[in-house]
Amino acid sequence: MKRLILGQLATNCYILETGNANIIIDAGAEPEIIEGYLKAEKINPDFLLNTHGHYDHIGAVAEIISIHKIPFYIHKSEEFLITDMEKNMSSFFGKKGLILKTYNLIDDKNTGFFDKYGLRIIHTPGHTPGSIIIAYKDLLFTGDLLFKGSIGRTDLPEGDSGVIKKSLASLKSLKCLNSEFKVLPGHGESSTLGYEFKNNYFLTDDFLREVD
Repeated sequence: MKRLILGQLATNCYILETGNANIIIDAGAEPEIIEGYLKAEKINPDFLLNTHGHYDHIGAVAEIISIHKIPFYIHKSEEFLITDMEKNMSSFFGKKGLILKTYNLIDDKNTGFFDKYGLRIIHTPGHTPGSIIIAYKDLLFTGDLLFKGSIGRTDLPEGDSGVIKKSLASLKSLKCLNSEFKVLPGHGESSTLGYEFKNNYFLTDDFLREVD
């Protein structure tokens, strides 16, 4: 697994090799850097998969799928973001016309496609309605749900502080996860679930007790 740090918001883009597929997670910006790495390592990507649809996570998607002729997957509740330059905030940051026209939508009932690659897709709304985390073996790609010592914002379009609390609370009850899982966030350093459960205020009972 390779992490590339891309764009003005230092978004983490991950290149995951599962043995039977090469997957790009959150191709956020600077497609030339992504392409440079792929060529240097002689990697042919099979598909792109996004944790959510904010501009800093989708900026290089169109170029990558055009070059490699591969599919792009994102949760169906993110369609309103990837097709609207105002809502995905690309217009605010001067990224003209960041609208995706080629994409495949997934939801909680049609993620079986990813089973053969060893991926588990977990819907964790709050930062955005269609935010997901992606589990692979002991790796947990958390997007902008969970960072080292912090969590994602909820004051952006369709963010919801009450909903994100429910998603965070669900991390403690998911039987497929354990404290040794490595947390690979959309921004910043990696961590582990065990470290976050112990040190991240936003995963404490004090913060989550208001969850209905």
